[in-house]
Amino acid sequence: MTDPVSGTWQIVASSLPFWRSRSAPAVSYLPLPDGRVLDAVTYVRGGRDKLVLGFDTRTDSGFEWRGLQHVTRLTTSRWQVIASDETAGDPADRWAVTAFDKTLFTPAGVDIYCRARDISPVARAAATAALAAAGLAHHPLADTSA
Repeated sequence: MTDPVSGTWQIVASSLPFWRSRSAPAVSYLPLPDGRVLDAVTYVRGGRDKLVLGFDTRTDSGFEWRGLQHVTRLTTSRWQVIASDETAGDPADRWAVTAFDKTLFTPAGVDIYCRARDISPVARAAATAALAAAGLAHHPLADTSA
């Protein structure tokens, strides 16, 4: 399996209220030689493309994100990959589930990622089952499709 923290993922569902007024969220992970991961989140708000940059540092249970821009430099967030499946040939069937801890600005929550903008029904069901198996099904998910 490919390292789930590598490449570009579309955020197809999320419990994070941040995405309610934004569309087309995606995150790209670029592993760096020093072990950190460059984390670039893109989305559209008000018809304009937006970018949030940060570094992820591996921890015992996952990652700690720290922003690289303005106020985000003061912000950290702990998160982890709960489950993933990249064995399918079709990008719409490749998925990952991430969970993040509460921060000063966001509640604890979960995201469902897919390698394609539109996740297949089979992949969505598998990701949702992974959330339930991890005891995280109580987080209400909203579709983030544009």
